[in-house]
Amino acid sequence: MILFSRRIILRFFVCVLIVFTGLVFTSSLKADELGEYCADIYEKEEECPKDKCMQTCYAGILFDGCDIGCFPKSCLELSVDDCPEDSCQIMDGCSGKKVCYYKVQPAGGCGGLAYTGQDVQCCEGMVKRCGVEFFDGTCDMKGSNSVDSVAACLPCGNGICNQFENSCNCPEDCNNR
Repeated sequence: MILFSRRIILRFFVCVLIVFTGLVFTSSLKADELGEYCADIYEKEEECPKDKCMQTCYAGILFDGCDIGCFPKSCLELSVDDCPEDSCQIMDGCSGKKVCYYKVQPAGGCGGLAYTGQDVQCCEGMVKRCGVEFFDGTCDMKGSNSVDSVAACLPCGNGICNQFENSCNCPEDCNNR
């Protein structure tokens, strides 16, 4: 019974991983080409290339006895040169350099709260800001290899420390907490 349950759970995670990979990796380099590259190298050399791929279980999480494979890294973990532009996009990062980032659908006329795309300007009352605050109060203004690696539209300047705002990205609203 336990073995049967583990197989069902494993199959579920494999399906989720396949769907997620299809959504995340949809450039000159295509997502399916990157997936094939990872799998081919792993099969031939029994080693997963660390620059573009990651070694993990087919279920997406490592545990004893799992079937291990080699899969493409997420957009945030890839270099600009390896960014599959059919599912990711190259954007201006908070570091001042280009970064590989998830595709963001244009918001229409303007970017609303927390919009990270760069196709449209922020809506009225919003400004583009970078920065994440850690629990110890320190700031990371670059957000390297994270969802915070590009600026987001925030309602800074309204006197309220709103959702997604912190003392790093919106000090005018959040420093008096």
